[in-house]
Amino acid sequence: MELETFGEPACESEVTRLDGHYSKYYFHHTEFTNLATDPRSYLFIGRRGSGKTALTQYFYFQKKLPRAINIDIDEPAAFQGVLDKIAARTVYAREIAIPDLAKLWCLVFWFVLFRELRDRDPRIRAACIFGDEAGRVTTFIKGMLKQLLSKKLNFDEDLSDQLERILGDQTISQAQSAVLEFAREQPVILAFDSLENYSVENDQMMKATASLIQAAAKFNEDYASKNLHLKLFMMAEIYPLLKEQVLLNPLKHVRHEIFLSWRPKDLMRLLSWRLRRHLKDHNLLKPTQSRLDWDDHHDVLHRIWEPQFGRMIQSNGGPPEPTFTYVLRHTQMRPRQVIVLCNSIASHAQANGRFPQFSAEDILAGVRNAEAALVDEVFNSYSSVYPNVALIAEALSGLPRMFTGNLLDKAAPKTASLWPNREYSPYRFRQLVAEVGIVGRVRRFDRSSGIVEADFEYGSHQRLGLQVTDDCVIHPMFYRKLNVAKDQPLTVMPFPDHPDYVM
Repeated sequence: MELETFGEPACESEVTRLDGHYSKYYFHHTEFTNLATDPRSYLFIGRRGSGKTALTQYFYFQKKLPRAINIDIDEPAAFQGVLDKIAARTVYAREIAIPDLAKLWCLVFWFVLFRELRDRDPRIRAACIFGDEAGRVTTFIKGMLKQLLSKKLNFDEDLSDQLERILGDQTISQAQSAVLEFAREQPVILAFDSLENYSVENDQMMKATASLIQAAAKFNEDYASKNLHLKLFMMAEIYPLLKEQVLLNPLKHVRHEIFLSWRPKDLMRLLSWRLRRHLKDHNLLKPTQSRLDWDDHHDVLHRIWEPQFGRMIQSNGGPPEPTFTYVLRHTQMRPRQVIVLCNSIASHAQANGRFPQFSAEDILAGVRNAEAALVDEVFNSYSSVYPNVALIAEALSGLPRMFTGNLLDKAAPKTASLWPNREYSPYRFRQLVAEVGIVGRVRRFDRSSGIVEADFEYGSHQRLGLQVTDDCVIHPMFYRKLNVAKDQPLTVMPFPDHPDYVM
């Protein structure tokens, strides 16, 4: 089954449909690909749709660690329930519970390695005390945790001591030595994908997640130099709360984290790569005089993007702007979002017999038709962090595109009944609209052109504190969903003020 023009919204669908050929479709020319195999890199943070799962797949065909074995732990929801039960049995204080749970994660890492490498050495197979039958890694971890909960651990005794005894057993120690001997000749990568939704109200899960980060830091520090690499992927939607309130000693346990914040030039090259691949597969590609330089975004823009999308576009009486800028400013700069928008544009062009050319009408209609789906996806990704987030955001309905921050405090009381556990406050409302990426702070406003440059929290690694005196704007992606007033002839550019974000 073939892919849509620019690919599927989910990496898992692409892997399944391409049936072993995903490596030919993967876009290698990004900084994240270069950083993925760096031994110092173990923690990758990105919002939903930023490419976390795609990066876990990259480890299967990367070339920087020759002959590496990749062990992919995806869909951790399969064992989350059992882990919650274990976390609930630990001492309540996080200062004690998190180090204990970190040792439990260390146990999980080693026994996953034993199970996956069991045929490499009899010493490793001898250590498979939790079973070694074939099947998904997540299923094995679930069974292992169940055995620990019901048979191996006595929660009336010190948990840390019990875990140390298991890891200190001679059979286990010999298996660890055998794994390290094997890794000297053939690197091993343990890639741990994240949950799609986290309930920040679930103390047990938050402790378990914080302990996973702590365990990953220690494991990578101890073994990356010995060719055992752990790569942990974490949702940015909950990461600020974890770092600020749950993690113990972040300066110690969080190092060299990689934020999957995409630059415009990288997203444009990704889309052009996929479009060119589609045109080539369907014999629609025009011959070129010279080889494309995929590391030169100017070359890609002029030879792939602009010939198909056109150079400039004008919308709603605003000033002319580059076509890619128009598409990108209706997203929060994530691969999934731009892929969905461009597939919508392609669909409109195909329905009107213009494909593979995209007219201004196709671009405007394609963006308009897909915007609501992007907004719903963003709301859904924050539904466990902020229950009723979509309903709370409706308090912004009817606001102008640009306004003074005190209007947020006037809108906030409408949402008081929608906040659970009496969490409502004007501050919390401002935090929500900033964190979700609905409202940004004006950085520069050119009155003559109507162009507004604004900062949004998703473009930074820090929180965006909105004050009552700030000049604020609504993100263009939310205009239709929130029925934002259109009487202001403004063009909002929601891109960070950084050289990397200049095309």
